[in-house]
Amino acid sequence: MSADPDVTQGVVRELVNLSRRFRTNADRLHPELGFVDYSLLTQMAQPGGVRAGDLVHLTGLNKSTISRQLAALQRAGLVVRELHPQDNRVQLLRPSERGRQLLALANTRMEHEVSHRTHGWTSQEVDTFRTLLARYNAATSPAADPQENDRHRPGR
Repeated sequence: MSADPDVTQGVVRELVNLSRRFRTNADRLHPELGFVDYSLLTQMAQPGGVRAGDLVHLTGLNKSTISRQLAALQRAGLVVRELHPQDNRVQLLRPSERGRQLLALANTRMEHEVSHRTHGWTSQEVDTFRTLLARYNAATSPAADPQENDRHRPGR
């Protein structure tokens, strides 16, 4: 089903506003954590850690950007690299103890921000909002899929 173009434009505007607000808030969460740092640490905090290649896929950032960000996070003592328990060729990335502390503080501040902005909403409205954001974020997009982009380029 296609949405009304005016509605779609409104969604785009709200996503831009949400993105801007999130970036602004993420930069205020902790002086040592910028938006990208916060995003990467959040992904690395998943059980089992992640590989650098996983971060490329999860964030949509290119390899060189991820590499520079990881090097900076590692120099700051916020990330540790560990060998995969079943495959010594694979390095897993995890937040260090200091990285986990900063991430926990930032998450608490972000949760407070969400609670403040959704004050007066019912529990069901907050859950619906979460569900719709998760559904939107889980959807694939030709813009985010390099192979799909190649199929739509002239001469391909």
